[in-house]
Amino acid sequence: MIYPESEAKFKYCPHLMTSDDKMKFCQGTMCMMWRSYDGDKGYCGLAGKPEVSK
Repeated sequence: MIYPESEAKFKYCPHLMTSDDKMKFCQGTMCMMWRSYDGDKGYCGLAGKPEVSK
């Protein structure tokens, strides 16, 4: 899904784990997998290209 970075930072990332195996939140533009889409919006590149409804 495409999210504004401010909203994506409250989604869990399955690739970021703490030392006790708890998931961390998305890092947005600080992550190398973050893909920008239309200004401040973006998506996780590991999930593939999102379907955009027209």
